[in-house]
Amino acid sequence: MNESGFPAATLEAVAQRAGMSRGAIYSNFASRADLLLAAAGARGLKIDHDFSQLGTLDEQLRRFATGLAEALPNAPGTQRWHAELFLCIATQPTLKAHVAVGFSALFHTMGAQLEAQHRDELTLPVGSLALAIQSLAMGLVYQAILSPEAVTEAAVLDAFAALARGAVR
Repeated sequence: MNESGFPAATLEAVAQRAGMSRGAIYSNFASRADLLLAAAGARGLKIDHDFSQLGTLDEQLRRFATGLAEALPNAPGTQRWHAELFLCIATQPTLKAHVAVGFSALFHTMGAQLEAQHRDELTLPVGSLALAIQSLAMGLVYQAILSPEAVTEAAVLDAFAALARGAVR
C-alpha cells in the first residue's frame, strides 16, 4: 500500500504483492475496508488513549500530551498516507461506518475511564471531553504534517493543559 497508495489497494493487489493467494488474503480480511483499517492500525501513529491510571485530569492529559508529542516527529512522513486514508474514509460509506464504530468505542472507553476518576469535577459530559481530547490530538497531528516546526512539545503540552483547566471546576 505504500507504493501505490490506498486507492489502488485491492485485496488482489495485496495478495500479489505479498506473494500470497487471493484466498489467503480473503481468509484474513473479509473486505477491502478491513484491509485498509488493518493497514491504518499498523502504519498509524501510536498514541496511548488509556486514562485509567490515577491522577488529576491535568496529570492524565500531560501524560497523553507527552506521548502525542513523542509521536509527532513521525507525522510529516505520513502526509500522503493520511490524505489517501482520509479520502477513502470520506468516499466509502462502509469504511466510514467502520471507522465511526471504532471512534465510538474509543470515546466510550475514554469517557468511562475519565468518569470513574473525575465525575464530580468535570464541567462537561465525559463524552464531550473524550471527543475534545481526540479532536485536539488529531488537529495537532495534521498541523504537524503541515507545519512541523510550529508544533513543538511545549505547544502540545500547553494545549492540553488549557483543556484540562477548562474541563474541571
